[in-house]
Amino acid sequence: MLEQPFAERLAGARRVLLAGCGGGYDVLGAIPLLEALDDGQREIHLASLSFCYLNGLDGARQQPALPNLYEVPAAAATADAYCPEAWLARWLEERLGRRQSVWAFDKTGVKPLATAYRWLVEHLGIDAIVLVDGGIDAILRGDESSLGTPAEDLASLAAVHGLDVPTKLLACVGLGAEVRDGICHDQVFDRMAELTRHGGYLGSVALLDTTGAGQRYRDAVEYVFANQSMQRTSHVHKVVLAAMNGASGPDGPHIWFSPLLNQLWFFALDTVAETHLFLHELALTDSMWEVSARIEAIRKNLPVRLRSSIPI
Repeated sequence: MLEQPFAERLAGARRVLLAGCGGGYDVLGAIPLLEALDDGQREIHLASLSFCYLNGLDGARQQPALPNLYEVPAAAATADAYCPEAWLARWLEERLGRRQSVWAFDKTGVKPLATAYRWLVEHLGIDAIVLVDGGIDAILRGDESSLGTPAEDLASLAAVHGLDVPTKLLACVGLGAEVRDGICHDQVFDRMAELTRHGGYLGSVALLDTTGAGQRYRDAVEYVFANQSMQRTSHVHKVVLAAMNGASGPDGPHIWFSPLLNQLWFFALDTVAETHLFLHELALTDSMWEVSARIEAIRKNLPVRLRSSIPI
């Protein structure tokens, strides 16, 4: 009973890539998994779809054959530039003693993003990928009343879906953080039920300060926030930390604290992708602008469900 399906799927993995799928601070949601999987028997690598100006970031190393892939070391961290990936690399070095870069993808369409992911998989010998989303919108199937901010999530999902990797998972943290994006949580739970019927829901686990994973997560988020205090931070991770502190109920028009926020939810990535209504139509996109334009055009001709509500 205490074993979750997501843990069973990762048990045999030896080279794992944990990647933020929605851009920016999403990669911080991978820290609990880093803590749980780092048993000395595995190689754990971190990656992020980045919102940084990577080409102008001192210390970031662009891969010669892949203009959209950069290696971001701790030395690239500076308070004057927005780059949570660089400060995460600095945290890894200072707190964990790991001199490890974070791989960062420029915002592109699915084709170049898939090419960069494929190179990383081959270069690092990856046998498991976990995409991590801040919020829950990455699991939506496409006809919900609001998709939140879908472009980056769907580009990452489509890129990884096409890879030949034995284990591919999607993890989400911050369910309920997307109220300001109009996400309808009745439809979220309906989608989770649909994925359960298809065998794609793999369990969940709470982030708590009484666990090593929760403590590592809090330390990483607070460290990166403190060093990016002059830059924008992350609404999702702020409310997750508040939920870990026991916050509950409304706090203004766009925040409703609950214990659902600090749950990590796990799904079979290929099942999420294969049951999505139009993900396959994004496969040949070259730019993130093209991804967004196609989503908008498809949604105009899709029977979008009316918003509904549930008493929570």
